[in-house]
Amino acid sequence: MKIVRPFLRRFLRAQRLPSKDLQFWRDQMLSAILSVALLLGTLTAIPSVMMAIRDQLYSIVLIDSFAIGWLLVIWRWRALSFTARSWHFLLVVYSVGVFFLFKVGPVSQIYLMAVPVLAALLLGLRPAIFVLILNAITLIAIGYSFNIDLQFDRYHDRPFLRWIIITLNFTFISSVITVSCAVLLRRLEESLRKQVEISLSLQEEQKSLREANEELRLISAAVDNLNDMVMITDNNLRDSGPHIVFVNKAFETTTGYSRAEALGKTLEMLYGKNSDSLEIHRMRSAMASQDPIRSEILGYTKSDEEFWLEVDIQPINNQDGLCTHYVAIERDITDRKKAELDIYRLAFFDVLTGLPNRRLLRDRMSVQLANAQRTGHFSAVLFIDLDHFKTINDARGHATGDILLIEVARRLSDVLREVDTVARIGGDEFVVLIDSLDSHIEVAGKLALKVAEKVRQALSLEFVIHGQVYSSSCSIGVSLMPKPGQSADDLLRESDTAMYRAKSAGRNQIAFFEGNMQTEVEHRLTLERDLTKALELNELQMVMQAQVNDAGVAVGAELLMRWHHKGRGMVSPAVFIPLAEESGLIVKMGDWVLQEACRILKQLQSAGHYFSLSINVSPKQFRQKDFVDKVTATLATQGVDGNYLIFEVTEGLFIDNLQETIARMSKLSDLGIRFSIDDFGTGYSSLNYLKRLPLYELKIDKSFVQDIPGDANDTAIVGSILSMARQFGLKVVAEGVETVEQANYLIANDCDSMQGFLYSRPIAPELWISQHAQEQTATGV
Repeated sequence: MKIVRPFLRRFLRAQRLPSKDLQFWRDQMLSAILSVALLLGTLTAIPSVMMAIRDQLYSIVLIDSFAIGWLLVIWRWRALSFTARSWHFLLVVYSVGVFFLFKVGPVSQIYLMAVPVLAALLLGLRPAIFVLILNAITLIAIGYSFNIDLQFDRYHDRPFLRWIIITLNFTFISSVITVSCAVLLRRLEESLRKQVEISLSLQEEQKSLREANEELRLISAAVDNLNDMVMITDNNLRDSGPHIVFVNKAFETTTGYSRAEALGKTLEMLYGKNSDSLEIHRMRSAMASQDPIRSEILGYTKSDEEFWLEVDIQPINNQDGLCTHYVAIERDITDRKKAELDIYRLAFFDVLTGLPNRRLLRDRMSVQLANAQRTGHFSAVLFIDLDHFKTINDARGHATGDILLIEVARRLSDVLREVDTVARIGGDEFVVLIDSLDSHIEVAGKLALKVAEKVRQALSLEFVIHGQVYSSSCSIGVSLMPKPGQSADDLLRESDTAMYRAKSAGRNQIAFFEGNMQTEVEHRLTLERDLTKALELNELQMVMQAQVNDAGVAVGAELLMRWHHKGRGMVSPAVFIPLAEESGLIVKMGDWVLQEACRILKQLQSAGHYFSLSINVSPKQFRQKDFVDKVTATLATQGVDGNYLIFEVTEGLFIDNLQETIARMSKLSDLGIRFSIDDFGTGYSSLNYLKRLPLYELKIDKSFVQDIPGDANDTAIVGSILSMARQFGLKVVAEGVETVEQANYLIANDCDSMQGFLYSRPIAPELWISQHAQEQTATGV
């Protein structure tokens, strides 16, 4: 058993080995059979030899000893091949069987039967058949030749037939056992071979599975530790989908969202108010058509911080070519975008002021020039140079000069539209590109002048830097576009030339490159300067035009402003009033008018004329925050009753901030001041404000009065105004009454008072008082 156990252990271990065929197993089986045969043969031979010696059967002793020795040699001689050792072993068993055939008789058949069975086990079916044939020949040859007694009692008289029968029966049984063992062994071999193949296949699949698992683990680890964000979504494009099914650690680190918060959400969870909606739509469209797409878009973290994303989206298809998922690789490119922006700013913007530089200005001028040539709308270029900037820079240092330039840039940006371009092209030189003024060059020139004047005034205001006050001004050159063959360089040269013309004219000036416009600009600027000095030089005065009732008696008067220029003579109000409005002088002039009205009112009352005076109030003056306070203080200082003042306002006052206008009018009404709508019917007439405003009277514009009663349309308009005023309880004053027919029509239709050349021309209050005094004396009143 000690010999068998190692064999069995080796045999069982061998079954787990990936043998190519049954040869290894047969070799192990041969070794085991030899070991068992040697052991059991020795144990069997000992009593057999002892009995043989006792019976003096020395041939048995010799054959047993020879057989045991032969087995020992085969068992130990491993150098022999398996086939040789097998045939030697079969030869031993065959020899013993033949010997026992002579000596023992029937027992020999057991040995002879074992030989083909062992041949089938060890060598296969073909050697086993050979041994069967050999056994049959041996039995019939030896048995018949030597008349061996096998205790088969029949056919003693016919010995050959007797041995034929014995051989056939022996061979039949032997063949059945042998073939059964051979077929069984063949099937076992095939089964084992299949098992080995299956085992090898399973081992290969397990190896592939292990490799796939290892590869998947490495891919998962690599994806999870990428610096780029990875998101995988399903293919459900409904319900604002697709929805996220996987995110890596970089996603959590960058966005602040945990994996649990992200799963089930859409890619748009990272987009916000400043994300490009057109780019989001483009990505959605690409995913809907299952196309890969790359995009750059502004994203938001969980804490609502903005960052730039570069997004690559790829569809993932299954083996049937159907899209099942999308994978999005997103990179944080905020630093790159910032660097690109810095490079862009360095290339196209001024470092100090942040304004476009010369390069970007030329690009925009080229675009605007092409647009102006296509549309026919004129645009303008303003070349601005600060006056005496070098003095400030040298006296106070470059730091102060830089702050001044920054403040100039801010003021320019504030006074211009968003569509206009403000650029700094070097030193203290700035250029303004004004977009789309008008299709008529004269109108465009006036609008450009208006903008240039706003710029000049804005830069003429004092600058406060580190507690110090600095006065500055600028010279502005203006050039219009387009002109035939004009380029961006031509525009800069023209406006630069015009700017130097402004400097040579004494600085703080505006000059046009176009000669005819320059004349108009110079005239306008000179007129504005003279108007500024008119108050100081007492060139402005107030004249009075009476408002009379149906009996021709003065029941009121309107004060009108006149400007008698020492050099120009009388300047029309149609010229200087709009100029005062545009320049802002109207506020200062309005304050003077109020003072004069109070003075004239007291003068009239001293002469015994107690009626109201009407003065015009500009919308710009009315909207001043301190306007009510100024009126209150003036009335108190002058000692005048507000019930004798009527403020004439235009309908344009009621367009903006109606609630604030009503509140301010109510405060002035509390002072006794009444309101009249001047030029009623020519502006934004509305029954709504007639109902809501604290109004006293309406003034019918002279454009409606001058053609009554001959013109049916004007007559109808005047009649409607009079009727409507009665319905609202308002007084009516008709302006521009110059004929008796006009007066008779107005009287016949119950007009409260009339004003015009038919009754009096505008004259100085003193002269009007003197004339009325003379009339009273002449009539004896």
